[in-house]
Amino acid sequence: MLEAMTTPFDLVQPRRVLFGRERIGGIGDVVREHGNRCWVVTGSRPERASVVSDALVRAQIPHELWCASGEPTFDSVRDAAEAARAFAPDVVVAMGGGSVIDTAKAVAMLLTNGGDPLEYAEVVGDGKPVMRVSIPMIAIPTTAGTGTEATRNAVLKHSGKQVKVSLRSRWMMPEVVILDPFAMRGVPAHVAAASGMDALCQLIEAFVSCRANAWTDALCREGIPMAAEALPKVCRDPEDQDARAGMLLAACWSGVALANAGLGAVHGFAAVAGGVSDVPHGLICARLLALVCRANIEALERIPDSSKGLDKYRELAVLLTGNPQAKPLDGVAIIEELRDRLPLATGGIMATVPVEQVVSGAQRASSMKGNPVVLPGEVLTAIWSDYAGSFSAACSG
Repeated sequence: MLEAMTTPFDLVQPRRVLFGRERIGGIGDVVREHGNRCWVVTGSRPERASVVSDALVRAQIPHELWCASGEPTFDSVRDAAEAARAFAPDVVVAMGGGSVIDTAKAVAMLLTNGGDPLEYAEVVGDGKPVMRVSIPMIAIPTTAGTGTEATRNAVLKHSGKQVKVSLRSRWMMPEVVILDPFAMRGVPAHVAAASGMDALCQLIEAFVSCRANAWTDALCREGIPMAAEALPKVCRDPEDQDARAGMLLAACWSGVALANAGLGAVHGFAAVAGGVSDVPHGLICARLLALVCRANIEALERIPDSSKGLDKYRELAVLLTGNPQAKPLDGVAIIEELRDRLPLATGGIMATVPVEQVVSGAQRASSMKGNPVVLPGEVLTAIWSDYAGSFSAACSG
């Protein structure tokens, strides 16, 4: 325990978090602290952001609404940035899911740094460093999932190369996060299920990551059992305010954790799978999580002096089961049980891609760097084959 406390780490997280019911209504005062002209990004249903628009009207703050539909691409972010430059805001507010918030984060960065988003992209772009802090950005998540409200990157899809990559910098961290269970009203159960599994996956991957630290471990130890308990309740009763609040908090913690400890093979694969299919990111993670956990445990058991990694999976099992005597694979069983009883969607189209291309792309993904053990190509191939098989079975079932 003390060894973990003395391991050096750097920490980045939002400067301010407003948590609790009826916090959105005060958005006018929050915006006024940072500027006088606001660009609001929302999803395909702009009426859901009316609470923000009404508050800005009451505060007499000029604002313009931008609807970000679907997962952000380089083209969609270019269009959004052009519109934002024409309006010339000094504050950006995003109310929506991960795609909406990622769009807003990318635009807020481009407003101060200029250029094209591809210039700043990892893997497929120039990887140009972000030199100037983004204009102040306020994030209001409506789906408790990606945790992007508490991360320093924006994930964009490159349609031509069929991959998802990040624009990444500590200057892209949202200034303020508002976690209000009211924002989750009207979220369908299948969306809440997939988003929630993404949050749980991020907490688990950050917890077992080879880059984990004392700060992220503390958040994950609280967030993992909270998410596992709250997620089924949110799906069963969308009006359960306490469960909504719990999922919003767990998801935000997952964002802080992944921003500072990294992720693992689930998200390494997801970067590729998201580029070759229209399957929602959370659904991809839900189907991969148990497969990767099992493969990591089996790989760690074959390596001498891997007790630290196995200890993390043993503790994960205790957090998920509540049994102090739980073994690593007991945690995998709970993940499988949770996945199978949630109302996860079964739709989507998976493109036919050579498994070698998928495995190669996953190995190059930045998320793979945090995996607690280096998985050889044949193991990654087996994981992908099992994932593709479960995908086909779910769609036909």
